[in-house]
Amino acid sequence: MKSCIKAVTVVMLLGLLVMANTETKANAADIITGERPIEGLSYYLDKCYEENADFNIAELFTDAAVIPENVAFANVNDYLNIRKSAGTSASIVGYLPKDGMCEILDTNNGWAHIKSGKITGYVSEEYLITGEKAIERALCLSTLMATCNAGTVNFRSEPDSSDDENIIATVNRGVQLPVIEECVISKEDDTIWVKAYCDDLEGYIAKEFVDVAYDWDKAVSLEAVLNGETTVGANSLRNQIIIEAKKHIGLRYVWGGTSLSSGADCSGFCLAVYKACGYDTSQLPRASYDIAASSKGKTVSLANAKPGDMVFYGSSSGKINHVALYMGNGMIIHESGRKYGCMVSPVDYRTIVKIKSFLD
Repeated sequence: MKSCIKAVTVVMLLGLLVMANTETKANAADIITGERPIEGLSYYLDKCYEENADFNIAELFTDAAVIPENVAFANVNDYLNIRKSAGTSASIVGYLPKDGMCEILDTNNGWAHIKSGKITGYVSEEYLITGEKAIERALCLSTLMATCNAGTVNFRSEPDSSDDENIIATVNRGVQLPVIEECVISKEDDTIWVKAYCDDLEGYIAKEFVDVAYDWDKAVSLEAVLNGETTVGANSLRNQIIIEAKKHIGLRYVWGGTSLSSGADCSGFCLAVYKACGYDTSQLPRASYDIAASSKGKTVSLANAKPGDMVFYGSSSGKINHVALYMGNGMIIHESGRKYGCMVSPVDYRTIVKIKSFLD
């Protein structure tokens, strides 16, 4: 219900808020490579009524969600396989998560030809919500997302670019962050910030380096990995770990959790998958930064990483706060945070701090 109200509120704000155009400052310290000009965002409502505000703000509006024609949503408990052609014997090209959105291109004999994000393929019609119910679903499931439009950008614990100690992560072009608060102003220099989630972290990213718009969960390509093609032996421990991890796509994120049934956090998920495959995790620390610093295992490069290795992420200073399992073919599987839970992502979606191998 909250998302529905938000979508309607944005439409109302477009008619109510009128702000003067002015130059908005952006701090170059928050971009590492690449740049793009500011575009599109609204300033939160209460500031509209403040008198004698001591900062400048551009006329920045977030457009209301635009519902695609022939919209449909996955009506499943975890994820829906997208196949190369109609039929259960066809190879899998990706997956549509629970409540994931797609557009129906056509239908035939109980199969829907769909497009979702960059993925086009076929799914069984029986697992889709369509028609008026899908439109209602679209209004309630739309989420305000900040998409990084620059090469690599700092994600901070505070809306302040003068202190490098508050950098908690760096995110790369194309990464989407669920928005917590549309617009936060730095009183020191009038910089506009967006408050958002990055995995299980809550923080701020400079508005200049993200595009903010309503969006829905889309299909993700699992490429050769989901099709069962790996770079290791079919019966190896590495392959077993990836097979086990993929069973839990959609598993909810639970801070401090270590369960593959009720939920886990990022390191809890990695350790639980290892344990489920017979690996003795008693000698490994619990937290991601401690696992990375452990004398156990060996550090490897991305070029030499194999399925089952742990990939660690963190700030530009090297402080680790997230871990994932490498799947091979440039993909990872991880507990990504409260919104998505366990999901598949490109290995370079954030800046890699370290990769460690604990497997022979």
